[in-house]
Amino acid sequence: MLIYTLVGAGLALLLGLANSSMRRLMIAGSVGLIITFFTLPFGQVSGFLSRETVRPTLFGFLPIYPLFSLILVAALLSLAISLRGRRIGGTASLTAGLTTLILALSWAERPTSLASLLPLYGLMEAVTGIAATAIIVGISWGIPRARLPGLLIGIALGTTIFFGLTSNSGQAIFPKTPGYYKLLTSTPSGTETSIIESYNSGLEELNRQRRSIGLNLLEPITTITGLEGQRIPREAAEAGFRLVEPNRTAYGTTVTFLLIGLMVGGGLMAIWRPRLQDRADLSTGTLLAIIICTLTPAFAATNFSFNRLVEGWPFLLDFLDRAWPPNVGALQEVASQMLITIEIALVGTFLAAVFAVPLSFLASRNLTFGNPLMRAVFGLTRGFFNLDRGIDTLILALVFVAAVGLGPFAGVLAMAIHSIADLGKVYSESIENVDRGPIEALEAVGASGTNVVRWAILPQVGPLFIAWTLYRFEINFRVSIVLGLVGAGGIGFFIQEKMGTGTYNQMIVAILAIILVVNIIDFASSWLRGRLV
Repeated sequence: MLIYTLVGAGLALLLGLANSSMRRLMIAGSVGLIITFFTLPFGQVSGFLSRETVRPTLFGFLPIYPLFSLILVAALLSLAISLRGRRIGGTASLTAGLTTLILALSWAERPTSLASLLPLYGLMEAVTGIAATAIIVGISWGIPRARLPGLLIGIALGTTIFFGLTSNSGQAIFPKTPGYYKLLTSTPSGTETSIIESYNSGLEELNRQRRSIGLNLLEPITTITGLEGQRIPREAAEAGFRLVEPNRTAYGTTVTFLLIGLMVGGGLMAIWRPRLQDRADLSTGTLLAIIICTLTPAFAATNFSFNRLVEGWPFLLDFLDRAWPPNVGALQEVASQMLITIEIALVGTFLAAVFAVPLSFLASRNLTFGNPLMRAVFGLTRGFFNLDRGIDTLILALVFVAAVGLGPFAGVLAMAIHSIADLGKVYSESIENVDRGPIEALEAVGASGTNVVRWAILPQVGPLFIAWTLYRFEINFRVSIVLGLVGAGGIGFFIQEKMGTGTYNQMIVAILAIILVVNIIDFASSWLRGRLV
């Protein structure tokens, strides 16, 4: 983990040499540590089954390792002093970073031990309610007249969410929420001895199973440390006990050591060059900390790993070896399927535009503010657009493939329905930005609504409508390739078929054709939009 500290410190030094604010990095490190202390997992503790693994935060480890409280104290002091900047802020950041580093390393050197789980019931429900209240209040706070109503609505919503989640029906819908946040506490006296005896008593049966599948036999243990790398007995896990192995890390550990590097490197640079600070350091530093603490769980959840890419490199080389040279014998079939793909995009875009044009007028705020009925129509139309845009084209394609069978018709339906909302949204925004002068002039002479649209609005938005439709056609062509992978016809279906049979030298012909057609459509569409707008 020290490599992440070196990365953070090196980044801080490079930014310092580029005259970037060091106080910003010190604040980011301090705020990030405070967030990490309560929210990001710092380690893993295991039970009998893999699903019983718990990943506590630094705060979760606090009952069995009280020294972790010094990390929170150091981060808070560093944040307060760093706001002053200069050398005193750099010294505080450096001290807090080194303190955290020493505590984190000392934790990793601790032996394996046993702990009890202590779920904090109601905590996540309360946090969710408070977050909802904060969002409503934050949105309404910028409008003086809306502050009090926003506060009341926020409190009511937060309270409703809290009691809803803690109710029986709420727990049935979200079964993992109650007691989701857990602390680790010390075990009662004699627990370790009991678990050791339970493990040793079941060792004969365990070794019999391991012998049958060719695994090494296990020896009896005399201390809990002997369970390192193993699992505790089922009865102990069901009773709420977990095996704490300090050398087992989580993604929060990575964030902690990276933030330590920012604090140490930023502190050193601030001591050397105390003028490296900016007025907006508090806001930008806090934003940087939030970004780091948000992106890291996202990378962890997606199993992002360069090691896995390296491990898969031989397959990529084998794919390229089997795909080259291209088999030109598949060119005729590729051309036929490519034409179907273009036609799917063309028909889907046309149908979407036909329905989106009239709907866009109903979704334009400047044309529907006249009476309550039209405002209701505006709300319903915008609501339909948002609902339609929320359902991905691929999901619609899967539904229509099941409904109408394999083939391009399912792709056309999915693309047309989804594109109605996308085109309707940009059409309506174009209408909302038209010049009102011609509209008011025609209304002043008593022109009807259709004449106002025909002579005042369409001449202004017509070129924009065509440009947006061409742009949507470009997108739909790319989407239609993916739709083919789920049976909606076209070149995507051809690629899936050749990928499944391992005829990569035919599939590469389709990939090269896609690259060629995408470029042709892109340049042609860009040229047309440039002539129209």
